[in-house]
Amino acid sequence: MDDNTARRTKKAAHETVEQVQETTSQATEGFREYQITILAAAQDNINGAFEYVQDIMMARSIPELIETSTRHSRRQMERVTEQARQIAAAAQKLATSSPGALPFGFNKGA
Repeated sequence: MDDNTARRTKKAAHETVEQVQETTSQATEGFREYQITILAAAQDNINGAFEYVQDIMMARSIPELIETSTRHSRRQMERVTEQARQIAAAAQKLATSSPGALPFGFNKGA
């Protein structure tokens, strides 16, 4: 292998390593954001369940219990709808920021 070929090979290898590192970094960040979205939704649901239990413990009559349950169901549906939107957005961002294949070839500079 002549000196020129060795330099080109070394340069291509260095560029490949940099691109792999960048791609991996982007994928890791996207997955981290997706996990945070999922965990936030779980925390929100747990908080909602505790609020519901507190509210039904304060109910003084059957009609008040039914009203509390209805209000909770409505809030929970709104909560789940918003969470689904946020999770879908995070999943879409993850899918578009994390390519399935490396976006470069090995014949670069050859």
